[in-house]
Amino acid sequence: MVRLPEPAGRGWPSGTGKPGQSGPGDQEGEDLLLRVTAPAHGGHCVARPVDDPSGRVVFVRHTLPGETVRARVTQRTSRAWRAEVVEVLEPSPDRVSSVWPEAGPFGVGGGELAHVCLPAQRVWKQWVLADCLRRVGGPQVAQAVAALPGAAAPGGVAVEALPTQVYQGADSSREVSVQGTGTRTRITLEVGEEGQVGMHAFRSHRVLPLRSLPLAVARIQELGLLEEPRWRSRYRPGGRIRAVSPSRGEPIVLLDGQVLTAAARPADRPRVEEVVDATGLGLGELRYLLHPGCFWQVHVDAPTVLVDRVVRAALGGSPGGASPGDHTRTPLDPGPAHGQRVLELYSGSGLLTLPLAMLVGSSGQVRSLEGDAQAVRDARRNLRGCRWTQVAAGRVTPRTVSAAGSAFDGGGPDVVVLDPPRQGAGRQVVQAVARTGAGRVVLVACDPAALARDLAVFLRSGYRLEALSALDAFPHTHHLEAVAVLVRN
Repeated sequence: MVRLPEPAGRGWPSGTGKPGQSGPGDQEGEDLLLRVTAPAHGGHCVARPVDDPSGRVVFVRHTLPGETVRARVTQRTSRAWRAEVVEVLEPSPDRVSSVWPEAGPFGVGGGELAHVCLPAQRVWKQWVLADCLRRVGGPQVAQAVAALPGAAAPGGVAVEALPTQVYQGADSSREVSVQGTGTRTRITLEVGEEGQVGMHAFRSHRVLPLRSLPLAVARIQELGLLEEPRWRSRYRPGGRIRAVSPSRGEPIVLLDGQVLTAAARPADRPRVEEVVDATGLGLGELRYLLHPGCFWQVHVDAPTVLVDRVVRAALGGSPGGASPGDHTRTPLDPGPAHGQRVLELYSGSGLLTLPLAMLVGSSGQVRSLEGDAQAVRDARRNLRGCRWTQVAAGRVTPRTVSAAGSAFDGGGPDVVVLDPPRQGAGRQVVQAVARTGAGRVVLVACDPAALARDLAVFLRSGYRLEALSALDAFPHTHHLEAVAVLVRN
């Protein structure tokens, strides 16, 4: 039996509650004895009452398949009941002491798998990915994935650890898993109405205070954002704090729009420098300058791994790319890349645009489209030496995709690379991409359900799935990063 720690200063919600209300603590609910079955998308598990195995389905957080738990109902609707675990009666062998108890039951969001050992987290994500591809994508997507070389059972793709999650032990042939903490280079905190510094409770606007930030890299933890007087004196109720630890230079803190140094003084240059190792692509180190408020991959390894994986898939004819642990070991043959026409959508500050432009060379063309004006300014600065690249500002819509695809000299794009936000590109944008006639498409997705929907449209639009890989870029959460490679039939 495992008694979960009570959230500090809050106490367990209890009572009868009112049906239909949402958010932990917003509705006090009854306790249920549940037997847990499969994981579900969103960090939940499917569970049913112990005394009624065919009874009502309850989506429960902070548990594991195979466990028997006592859970407190937090939401009742006509479509679903939701609950949070308060006691584990029969624990799974994959359960560990949470690396972040404050993100446990009735705590902050963003660490819903912190009680699961890392290898089991990746199995969890593999199962959810396969389920979304089958259930949301439909039979055509499921069959396409199952037909891939090396597809993992059950009908899915293995989720790969990033380099900092694996190190070589004394026996160099043996991989040893590490905790997966200290990997996030960007975090966001909120200041509550009573001055508490923390994060939002799951599915709520309430700010819960925090005492630790174990998922953040050490340099962010060392800032003392939660307790140091130099910071707390600057906080105001309702404020937002964003901490950024770039790969080069000191951390930066954005406080209600003001850019501050690690010493809590106004920054002279509101820019951070990111350096990405592109040795495996023959490009050495890539240097980026960007505003600290702009989007950047949060896992310390993700920029390097994604650059290698996506660029190889787009230009090198390598469907899956090298594994995360050996991205610099297999040189890319640059020959096929020269002169290619590349359309990139949702291009951000140019993380992928820069290596794509460098490899196609002046005989090629790269056109990118991004909706965030600050990111566009950063990308144009980062691509200043690549005159054959055009970075356009604007929302990605069917009309703008069609316009960008028809603006190339000598025909439409050879390759389309797109990295849409969590909700995916959507049916109309995918259809517009297909109409460009591109022979190859590389789709980056951070949500398995959105990935499944977009893949289904691509397959109906004349493409076949050549490769699919998944990366554990968000340890201790249910999120993953996937890269799909499609070619025209």
